[in-house]
Amino acid sequence: MSHKIGRNAPCPCGSGKKYKKCCMQRTDDLHIACEPWMDEGGMHVVGKGTPPSSEEQERMTIEYQENIKNSPMWGLLVKEYGKDKAEEMLKEFQVQIN
Repeated sequence: MSHKIGRNAPCPCGSGKKYKKCCMQRTDDLHIACEPWMDEGGMHVVGKGTPPSSEEQERMTIEYQENIKNSPMWGLLVKEYGKDKAEEMLKEFQVQIN
């Protein structure tokens, strides 16, 4: 499912500005990245360039999951749900390109 942000839509970063007056300008400049934002769908970033290949996406997912395992959040997940359930939940942390 592809989600394209309209020029006149509110910017998804939550600034309250129109996308064309906020992150669209930032993504047009190769040297300035848009601030990521979180919502019920996960973490989002608007960026310029070609989408990563499936191999790159898999590598990014593995790196993302390793970062979670090396964070304080991992200890909390294991403590709250046990190691097996935490490992199962970790599989849901996937990099997705839309």
